[in-house]
Amino acid sequence: MGAATKSTRYRLRVSAGSSADPKDLKPIAVNDDANPMLIETDEFVGQIMVRIKGIDKTLGYEESQEQDGLKTVPESQWFSKPGGDNNLSSVQISCRFKREWSGDQIVFGNQFDKPLRLPPFSSIALKFIQFIDPGLEADIYCDKPWAFSPLIATMNAVNVSGWHIDKATQKKVEDQGQEEQMERLESELPPWPSPEGDHIVEDTSLLFRELKKQQTSADQEQGNEEEFCVTDIPTTASLSASARRSYYAKESNLAQHRYRPDQVYGFDFFNPYLDFANFTLKVPGFSVDITKYWDGQPLTYVIKTKDSSVVFMAFQFELIPVEDVTID
Repeated sequence: MGAATKSTRYRLRVSAGSSADPKDLKPIAVNDDANPMLIETDEFVGQIMVRIKGIDKTLGYEESQEQDGLKTVPESQWFSKPGGDNNLSSVQISCRFKREWSGDQIVFGNQFDKPLRLPPFSSIALKFIQFIDPGLEADIYCDKPWAFSPLIATMNAVNVSGWHIDKATQKKVEDQGQEEQMERLESELPPWPSPEGDHIVEDTSLLFRELKKQQTSADQEQGNEEEFCVTDIPTTASLSASARRSYYAKESNLAQHRYRPDQVYGFDFFNPYLDFANFTLKVPGFSVDITKYWDGQPLTYVIKTKDSSVVFMAFQFELIPVEDVTID
């Protein structure tokens, strides 16, 4: 018989907050559809819900929830609805940006603090991801690896709706000089759209209606110093997710886009490949045990400006050792 060896078991902790700094991150109740986490800063207000298939059936789930001060939650209904059964996770965000930004200024992706231990096929996997997401820029071999894409282009589903603070209430608050109440108004969001795990519906028609209005206004004005010109505004009411990605893959279209304070963005970032419940990467034909390459770093996702001057929010997946098991 061979000598006994020690094998460490892990549990998953999911956190979210206003930045990737550990002091700003708090554990989030995965799959708790009706209770998203609220994140507020001077630049951003949003809600986030993380869903992971099968996490409630993993070893030590109840104990880990208790350790993090969270309740146990059954699997999200999101996975039983059309389109959810083939996916292993979903990160849904509903948010507003408190000032205007251009589309090429805001990015979404991963960042790490030290070099990664990567499996042999990493370069092939990166090319595959860049084929799906042509806006992805990355350096996974440097001292602080990173991978970011334009936010509006990379998300699996995007829904944009208008949001207007009640004018009468706003005027009353301004007249009375109630700064705290004004801050509350500026931080408002509509009700969370998925308390029962409903999927958000791809709908970016509002963005293109606004573009057409700007184009029409520019055409009617004479002697503009800056000419507004967008030649390929979609003529359909809304684009499919794949068409949206293709549209914003064009740099001029991306630069023309504006994130505005009176718009509410719904995002869903889901995938059928990364199994967070079992710590495996599943690709057609085989799966990879993530723990063999894990070097202790969390997997951190960030929404930020491209120049990193502003971080809007972050969420993180972290493996926590729970016990050592002897294997004969």
